[in-house]
Amino acid sequence: MAELIQTSYQETRHDKRRLIFNLPPGYLKTHVCSVSFPAWLLGRDPKKSVLILSEHPESALQIQELCAELMSSSRYRSTFPRAAIKSSSKAVELNYGGGIRHAGVGYTSYHKKSDIVIIDNPQSLHGLDRSRPEQFAEIERLLKNPKEGVVVMATRRLGENDLSAFLARKPAWTKIALPAVALKDRIWPFPPEIPHQQKAGDLLHPSLEGWNDLERHLKDMGGEAFSYQYLQGLYSPSSDPVTETHEKDGKTYISISEPSPTKVTMKFLNDLRAQSKNKPLCMT
Repeated sequence: MAELIQTSYQETRHDKRRLIFNLPPGYLKTHVCSVSFPAWLLGRDPKKSVLILSEHPESALQIQELCAELMSSSRYRSTFPRAAIKSSSKAVELNYGGGIRHAGVGYTSYHKKSDIVIIDNPQSLHGLDRSRPEQFAEIERLLKNPKEGVVVMATRRLGENDLSAFLARKPAWTKIALPAVALKDRIWPFPPEIPHQQKAGDLLHPSLEGWNDLERHLKDMGGEAFSYQYLQGLYSPSSDPVTETHEKDGKTYISISEPSPTKVTMKFLNDLRAQSKNKPLCMT
């Protein structure tokens, strides 16, 4: 993620200047896209301005405060001495004129334009009705220079018609969807010099969450929610009736039942885990 974001900013002719990163909850997307990237950007050019948008002003402020904390560290200040913070009360203001502002989606008119716009988790399951995707149709109006400005959104998928799906249908946007487990063999070409290969069944971050963790999430939230939040909508549980056969007293019996999204998704994960030569999960 970091390499692609940096490339989109550094190369003005780069065609990927509207980026969507879909990752599961807790996989460091906020740290990489919304904290480290603004700090790195302002360290290189302390005249730049960054706007951080989130579902609520409080969550956007928390991200801004994390940026300020990182930029106040001794290691950061020794690496980027020009990015000195002048004030960090309502907004992060730098001595060279740049800085970071924050806002909640739908809570402000965003009257001041910025060089970079970061959209961090703009929707939740409880707020889908309030933050409609159509609100972001003209997000480029928040940029000082729409041609050179960069917009990065970091969020998990929530449903078929969430904001990620809405923006991904627009030609200028590039979506990078990273499920908690690879659904098929794939080679990621970012960055071009060091392509990353994933095989079906590879966990995205095995030291962070293993198969037992995914099993727990699946049972807690159900198959449909899991397929979006942890598999980024790249897999959808089948709605076809489930047919099972079993033998009894020398006879074969066939039973047909309504599909359970959780059980269907668990079987799908079992198949993926088998491909990665791991012990299958069991549904209890």
